[in-house]
Amino acid sequence: MRRPLKTMPAAFALAVVACALVLPATAQAPAVNTSAALPPVRKFKAVDADNHSVLINKPGTITLLLGTNQDSQDAARAAGQAMYPFRGRPDFELCVVVDLRDSIAAWAPSIVLAEMRSNLDKEAIDLKPYFLKNGNKSNPRSSSHVIADFTGTTCPQLGWTGHSDNLRGILFGGDGRELKHWDKIEDMPQLQADVRAAIEAFDRASVAKAAAAAKTQGSKLNQPPAPFPPLPPVKPGSN
Repeated sequence: MRRPLKTMPAAFALAVVACALVLPATAQAPAVNTSAALPPVRKFKAVDADNHSVLINKPGTITLLLGTNQDSQDAARAAGQAMYPFRGRPDFELCVVVDLRDSIAAWAPSIVLAEMRSNLDKEAIDLKPYFLKNGNKSNPRSSSHVIADFTGTTCPQLGWTGHSDNLRGILFGGDGRELKHWDKIEDMPQLQADVRAAIEAFDRASVAKAAAAAKTQGSKLNQPPAPFPPLPPVKPGSN
């Protein structure tokens, strides 16, 4: 026969409630530190062909990093041209790393760097109309970054420890964290669509963040950001 349940004495119940009220908050439910959920952003720094120090995954913009070598030059050129509609935007950067480890080019780095600078000078002329279309009147040459890795100071830190004949890539978000990476880039329309989607998401988040700050802190302290240039339409078959 089951014994009847005994009710808790009223005095004991009140004592339990009182103890709960005076216990520290950490004893009741440990607080969760959401800011510690993500590790610190790793910064990737290098020196480009113009001898300028470059932060590859610069925060505040979407960055596409292309990794190429002498065998994937044609693919790199096609990928670069696929990014032309985004060049000059305030929310996008393109950076190229050329893997020249253990190559003949490493014997004459000054000649190779001079050739890179000459090619960038010529490309800047082709980029000018895209810059103007995106509302940017600056010289495209100043935002063209090509990094020659002769000694393995850049590629390994990006995870490219071994050589590859393929065009590789990493897409960084506005916080500097990796959004996507490719071991072999072949579909240029799809690459363009992926980058476009990342830029579009970043722009929406930036506008929402500014609106939230203006609502809580006042619109005088937080002016709305300048409107981003319109994105090019998605090409059919790129999704």
